[in-house]
Amino acid sequence: MKMNPSTAFTIRAARLIDLDQVVVLWGQLMEHHRSLEPRLYDTETHSPATWRAWVRRKLDESDSVIRVVERDGTVVGYILGSIGQRAPVYVVRTVGMIFDLVVDSDHRGQGLGRALVDDLTHEFNRRGITDIQVNYDPNNQEASYFWQALGFKTLLHEAYRRTE
Repeated sequence: MKMNPSTAFTIRAARLIDLDQVVVLWGQLMEHHRSLEPRLYDTETHSPATWRAWVRRKLDESDSVIRVVERDGTVVGYILGSIGQRAPVYVVRTVGMIFDLVVDSDHRGQGLGRALVDDLTHEFNRRGITDIQVNYDPNNQEASYFWQALGFKTLLHEAYRRTE
């Protein structure tokens, strides 16, 4: 557990009791994504419950890492990552994957996102992971700036096309 005394924020491993607050933050993330690309990020009505169950399983998986940042007992951000495998033809096969990073809008601009990424990076390093990947919408200017400022470089582009 890491604490910044000047701001009274704590970063720690997520616990089962955090799930409801994490789901609310995930909803904020999805709403933001929908504002960028409505069709791609439109979710089913059952999505919060389904996503909550998925994250619940991730809490028990040894290859998954979920960290939260809290202030005064309230979760104000989280990062969700996992150790994944690339095809067996590559020299670098095992990578750290960042699925989600969100900080509540009222707490942005205080370095919490960076602190969460640093914490996850440290955990990946501890487990011998040397490469991390993250996907983000190129139309999300905040995300593009954030990830590039942390040293992430675009190596692949993912494209979508409707079949009809």
